[in-house]
Amino acid sequence: MAISYRAGLALLVLAAAVLMASAADPDPLADFLLPGLTGAEVTGANFAFRRLDNVTVPPGQGSATKSANAATFPAVTSQGVSYTFIDYAPCGQNPIHTHPRGTELLFVVVGQLYVGFVDTNNTLYATTLNAGDVFVFPRGLIHFQQNTSPRKPAKALAAFNSQNPGTQRIGSALFLPTGIPTSIEQVAFNAKASTIEAIKQNFPPSGNAVGTEKTGCGPSGFFP
Repeated sequence: MAISYRAGLALLVLAAAVLMASAADPDPLADFLLPGLTGAEVTGANFAFRRLDNVTVPPGQGSATKSANAATFPAVTSQGVSYTFIDYAPCGQNPIHTHPRGTELLFVVVGQLYVGFVDTNNTLYATTLNAGDVFVFPRGLIHFQQNTSPRKPAKALAAFNSQNPGTQRIGSALFLPTGIPTSIEQVAFNAKASTIEAIKQNFPPSGNAVGTEKTGCGPSGFFP
């Protein structure tokens, strides 16, 4: 039997509502879940994540992270939370990225950061944070963090309302060999293919270059 236009539209609306309802981490159906362990093996140690702040920034990179999420810390499975500790080199940046499955609450532990995000109207919301300050990056929106000091490192702790928020670096998606083809990007950016290729040739394999006092850091930087 054929489905009427109104009935089909109603089904589409219902399907969309179901997708929206299941878009966030599901509510837990037990006190906790520890994949791979049975109840007899569980101790308090299973709920502790040691030395989240034990992070070293590789030479030549702007930042490094260590995460306590479902992949590295089974105790957060089904709990809808995770943590990431971020260490920034002098002039270091946590490159422009997005978390498709989680809102981020950033707490500055040491140093000063210039941070911001861009909403779906392409409006930038940015400010400078000092140690003790907190900033929220809404779920799924493109954002960044930049250490403003050319001499001192900075450190921050990011909390997420997801056990696996995911991270997609925009630069890596655009300019690494595994990313979007040059033929597509030259149309998107209204640029010559040679211009796009020049960026790709200089783009670091890590997708995480360190800045200098002349590139967005130090006295030459503008940090409101």
